[in-house]
Amino acid sequence: MNRKVMQKVILAACLFISLLSVGQSNNSAVNKEWRVEMGYSNFRTLDKNVSPLIYIAQNGFIGGRFQKEQAQQQWNLEATVSIGTNQSKQFGKRELTLYDPYSLNGERDSSVYILNPGLSFIQGTLAYTHYWKLNASFADMHIGARVNDNFIYGALGGDVWFLNQLSISPSYKVRLLTYSKFKIDGEISVPIFSYNVRQPYTLDPSLPENSYFKANLKTGSQVVTLNEFQQANIKVDGSYNLKNGKSIGLTYRFMWMNYSNIPDRNLKAYSHTLSIYYTL
Repeated sequence: MNRKVMQKVILAACLFISLLSVGQSNNSAVNKEWRVEMGYSNFRTLDKNVSPLIYIAQNGFIGGRFQKEQAQQQWNLEATVSIGTNQSKQFGKRELTLYDPYSLNGERDSSVYILNPGLSFIQGTLAYTHYWKLNASFADMHIGARVNDNFIYGALGGDVWFLNQLSISPSYKVRLLTYSKFKIDGEISVPIFSYNVRQPYTLDPSLPENSYFKANLKTGSQVVTLNEFQQANIKVDGSYNLKNGKSIGLTYRFMWMNYSNIPDRNLKAYSHTLSIYYTL
């Protein structure tokens, strides 16, 4: 399947999911919920197309979600942002000194740069998920489809690295535990189609383009399936219902990916995120 056909498949799937969410009618009551959350995220990266070093990002995490729910369906729209420091595991924070190639009176001017300072990593995610409830007597289960855009930029401290991933994923959600006012839910999604934009080997995405905006959207871009890009997204959500009808809870997220579109220069990454949330 060529690249243009794959792009049309992704666009058609996005349109199909949107039509399902709008076009299906149900006379049951609709429950709406807003959620805000904040926490901590640890992100580790090894991209051999850029560097042989393992990088670790220690980040603050904020997010929000809007959910609509009927008896047989759920609609979730979620956005998250993770910001922090991105440093190599082996060397940590480093300084780079650049000297002027031309000397004046036998001395050369120099400039000192801090590689990977306090703010050197940004990750943003925007995701839409549509769930359908399964008629199972032994558990509360849903299956669904997820459209997700994940943007990662770790080049704010001098080291150039970025990835943008637009994916379509089947998703599964199950109620793991219910006890009085306390409940635990688990979710997992695995992308089957992804449109990825990966950091080029030249390190400069503008080559041979003049515009960085166009270059970051085009350079290294590729439509991939499970044979080249594997990713697992797992979320465990524990909540406690308050007397005012709201709820508080903890959410744990785990992400693992492997991108092997370039021989011997795999991109591997995983992250752990722990956050506390409150429903409005």
